Amino acid sequence: MKIDNSSYIFKGILLTVCGVLFAFFPGVLSWIFYIIGGIIIIGSVVTVLGGLGSGDVSSLLPAGAVGVLIGILVMYLPKIITAQMSVIAGIILGIVAITQIVKSLSKDFTKGLKLGQLIFGVVLLVCSMFLMFNPFKGGNIIRIIIGIVMLLFAAFNYYVAYTIKQRNASNPSNIIDVTDFTTSDDDHKRIQ
Repeated sequence: MKIDNSSYIFKGILLTVCGVLFAFFPGVLSWIFYIIGGIIIIGSVVTVLGGLGSGDVSSLLPAGAVGVLIGILVMYLPKIITAQMSVIAGIILGIVAITQIVKSLSKDFTKGLKLGQLIFGVVLLVCSMFLMFNPFKGGNIIRIIIGIVMLLFAAFNYYVAYTIKQRNASNPSNIIDVTDFTTSDDDHKRIQ
């Protein structure tokens, strides 16, 4: 049975781009928020001005004002995120750590992979606690660490996609996997 690995490749590409931008080009992310906020503000103003021409200003003015406020919020989002970067990063890493720990305890992996994923989850949990209760508030260091963690997750997704590709290549689709197939005593007697 062939397994689709395209979702792992997509996640790997997405995490690679986000990790590189987050760790090494933080200004690009800020500009993206500024551009998106500016587009929202311009669109809201155009909506209100369009209402002036049709005489329907009273119904479009509240929507335009809310749109402008949302645009301003989006533009200031990088400043808000930078101020609380360590707490946000700690919460995100904590969620990922708990997910990794639960996956390692619930799935039937080989012993080495299960232990590795469990250790990885515990290390992430310790890092998340440090980030949430960080007494140093080193925003740039935390940003770089988060970018590197994203790149590590990207590498893991690429590895999973590669493993699936290797497994699919070595297991042709016309072979049926019967490793978990069991028979009753009656079936065994009929076979003999």
